[in-house]
Amino acid sequence: MVVSVKDATLLHHACIILLLLWLLNSFNCCHTVAYCLSFVYLYFVSFLIFVHEEYVIRLRKKLKFEAKIESDQERVFSDSETVRWLNHAIEKIWPVCLEEIVSQKILLPMVPWFLHKYKPWTVNDVEIQHLYLGSSPPVFTKMRVLQQSDGTDDLVLELGINFLSADDMSAILGVKLRKLLGFGMWAKSHLLDMHIEGKVLVGLKFLPCWPFIGRLRLCFAGPPYSQITVKPIFTHGLDVSKFPGIAGWIDNLMALVFEQTLVEPNMLVVDVKKFCSPLPENWFFIDAKEPIAHATVEILEAADMKPANLNGLADPFVKGRLGPYRFRTKTQKKTLAPKWHEEFKIPICTWELPNILIIQVVDKDFFYNDIMGDCCVSIDEIRDGRRHEMWLPLNNINCGRLCLAVTVSECNKKRAEYSYDLKLLNEEFDFTKKGSLSRSSNISPKVDDVCETMDNTRKPSN
Repeated sequence: MVVSVKDATLLHHACIILLLLWLLNSFNCCHTVAYCLSFVYLYFVSFLIFVHEEYVIRLRKKLKFEAKIESDQERVFSDSETVRWLNHAIEKIWPVCLEEIVSQKILLPMVPWFLHKYKPWTVNDVEIQHLYLGSSPPVFTKMRVLQQSDGTDDLVLELGINFLSADDMSAILGVKLRKLLGFGMWAKSHLLDMHIEGKVLVGLKFLPCWPFIGRLRLCFAGPPYSQITVKPIFTHGLDVSKFPGIAGWIDNLMALVFEQTLVEPNMLVVDVKKFCSPLPENWFFIDAKEPIAHATVEILEAADMKPANLNGLADPFVKGRLGPYRFRTKTQKKTLAPKWHEEFKIPICTWELPNILIIQVVDKDFFYNDIMGDCCVSIDEIRDGRRHEMWLPLNNINCGRLCLAVTVSECNKKRAEYSYDLKLLNEEFDFTKKGSLSRSSNISPKVDDVCETMDNTRKPSN
């Protein structure tokens, strides 16, 4: 039986505590206080191990992204221009007026919409009580004009952006808990140390008169690197974004906003004329392209899995990703030969980029989930419309196989643009909205497609 490092560490500390209690009991010195202290010590050790594991995951994510940035920098772009002059100008303008425009006029009306749409079930209401982005402006790493255009934009720019907030950044998030959990009380959280880095596409549509830009479309060319620190009550203390539950909500929120909602081909569309108007009008919305194909992924079963728990079994579930869309199966309890038989329908919006289906088999634990292996499938190689069932060996592990089936079906209808909403990924089910992920298993509850109007009315300034 293979025991993980985390379980071995906990077992090591537990054996030491039991040995000390046995020695104290041998000399008739054991007291109730000793048992209480032992329990507190073990709980504290398990918490430290969890925090360490979270730190390692975030560090690996950051190192992976930095390695990608270094590899991109090695490539020579003859059509990219230096943007030192632009960063120097923004650095001078940022503390004077640009920070207030970005935080109060742009982000403050937009952020509450995302918070209300993607809040967890434990939260009844959420609001931004204060927002200050700090004294450090975003840094543009490169800029170039894209020659390819679909005709909807007069000019398309590709910008490399890196925003690392300064220590004086301050954002207060007010959260009202549901009555069943927090008796309807309000709690404050401070958002600090924000880091967002990625490649942004900007499409401009010009006008012959003021404001000369009629429409502006923004999106990330790929999922960016995003990191945020959340602290309760005061601006010092523990980072609650690493706590179980809270960490899941924040990670899902960041994933939905920065890895799906605002990633190409989905776009944030800004009506510049309405934004500049003194009257309160809806000036932004999320726009998406209808998929050109769908990949139906069936997660069937697994075999020869590695034991992940002390009882020689595991609680495995499967999570996957295709482009910006993610999915997850239910957890099978205490088994090394799980059978899921769950089906997911994933939209494909382009064949110009590689479509790689990445699969991970994970063991569900109370504090930290252990990865039991992974595999990948190239969707571009199975575009024949037939059902391809396959057994794949799990990588990064000595044993384990996963059985899945993939069917790629092309969409015959003409592509069109439409607005849509996304639902937050919860503990067991995934996206079920139009333009995102949908679960079509017979045992899964059906969720209707919903299109809602965004409450993005901008209040006129005093």
